[in-house]
Amino acid sequence: MSFRQKKLSLQKRIVFLITAVTAGMISTMMVFDTISLNQSIREAYVSQISGMTIAINGRYEESRSISDIQQIFDYIQYKNNRVLDMKLYDKQGKILASSNRQEVGTILNAAKIVIPKQDKTIVDRIPIAESDRPIVRLTAPLQEDGSVVGAVEVIFDSSEEEMLLKQRTKLILFVGLSIAIILSILLWLILRVIVIRPLSRLREAAVIVKQGGELPKLQFKASPEIAEVSEAFNDMVSNLDERYQELQQALNTLQVTQDQLVHSEKMGALGNLVAGVSHEINTPIGIGVTAISYLDQKAKEFQALYEAGKMKKSDLEQFLSISHESIVMVQSNLERASSLVKSFKQISVDQSVEMKRTFLFKEYVEGIIASLKPALKKTRIQLDVYCDDQLQLYTYPGALSQIITNLVMNSLNHAYDTDDDEGCLCIRVIDYPDHVMLAYSDDGKGMSEEVLDHIFDPFFTTSRGQGGTGLGMNIVYNLVKESLNGTIQCSSVRGQGSLFAITIPKEEEAEI
Repeated sequence: MSFRQKKLSLQKRIVFLITAVTAGMISTMMVFDTISLNQSIREAYVSQISGMTIAINGRYEESRSISDIQQIFDYIQYKNNRVLDMKLYDKQGKILASSNRQEVGTILNAAKIVIPKQDKTIVDRIPIAESDRPIVRLTAPLQEDGSVVGAVEVIFDSSEEEMLLKQRTKLILFVGLSIAIILSILLWLILRVIVIRPLSRLREAAVIVKQGGELPKLQFKASPEIAEVSEAFNDMVSNLDERYQELQQALNTLQVTQDQLVHSEKMGALGNLVAGVSHEINTPIGIGVTAISYLDQKAKEFQALYEAGKMKKSDLEQFLSISHESIVMVQSNLERASSLVKSFKQISVDQSVEMKRTFLFKEYVEGIIASLKPALKKTRIQLDVYCDDQLQLYTYPGALSQIITNLVMNSLNHAYDTDDDEGCLCIRVIDYPDHVMLAYSDDGKGMSEEVLDHIFDPFFTTSRGQGGTGLGMNIVYNLVKESLNGTIQCSSVRGQGSLFAITIPKEEEAEI
């Protein structure tokens, strides 16, 4: 089972995007402001150490006295309690002076010896892990006669600067978040009034139109773009009404035309029935006429013998024999003609009147096939029926007649290329406990998958140029599904014929 992914609304996406952009801009501002503040603090450090180193360099060059330097260190620490430590050492790392007297004369670790270039002050931070508070180390060159001979190192407590930097960062973050939240809320409200609310009304209007309700004219003043959309929607609704009326009229015309074509198909089936009646009745009546004519001729000859007085016993016996044979022949053929008329009459009534009745399945199917003999005799195609003689069914016989007629005519018109093609049509009826299976097949050229997919579609035909309407198989489908309450399936392979499997549910005749 697949779940449809829930998407953010337009309003949320716009607000989220603007908020993200704002947060990015504020973050960029914070970064630049922090860099700028750090640069200012660095410049302040450099300015402070520059004043100190100028005084130290001046005294060192003037007196070359380490004690004077020590006094300057003591004075600087006395005046500025943020100066934690001061050292003066040469290029070899030997400490010449220090605020910590015990370090004087010792040699620094090579890793800690930093000799700046002339007129350049190095500022670096000592890791907090080495101290319990933020510390900055400032290293300035020690100059003598214009050349660098060592360095002056000042360890400076930067707690105030760090606190200032944190407070400044917190302030910028607070102001930025406040601006972002206020901007998001304002943007949310503006979008809701200008975009979301009009779009919601447009959606509600679309639902009303979908349900067939009457829609009042939409007017929005939120923005020119939304106003243009509402005008376009109003025009679309107006056009939809016009198109609906046109489509309704076209549908009515199509339904009338379809009814006329279906009626034409039914009349065509009745026409085939009439042709079958005339052809089948003509044979027994013709035989009866021939027998009566022959009997009339023999009667006249017998009368002539009687009048001439030449009649013999053998002539009388011969005349009686001929009379009996002729009467039997006429009687049997008249009974056959009467049976055919009765059968065809029942079939024609069944096709005209939609009424259920109980009938012998095979007998009724053979009557239908008899009506199709004129069409079958024009071809070299044989039609076989396999069915239990005693099978009875309570259903609509007229629907069954039209189904079989359309199936046979469809095979004659489409399954074989010419009337000279030999073939076999087969109707096989299988009796099941709750339904009857009617399998109709032909051994013709079969159908392609494309034709098979549309075989039951109305107005689909492969012989439209030859007068085909495309309603024959659609009528069969509707009769099976609606009249007989059954099912129909078609299978076909090119070059191997087609098979129609029809199931007809059994019903009990209602007792009156």
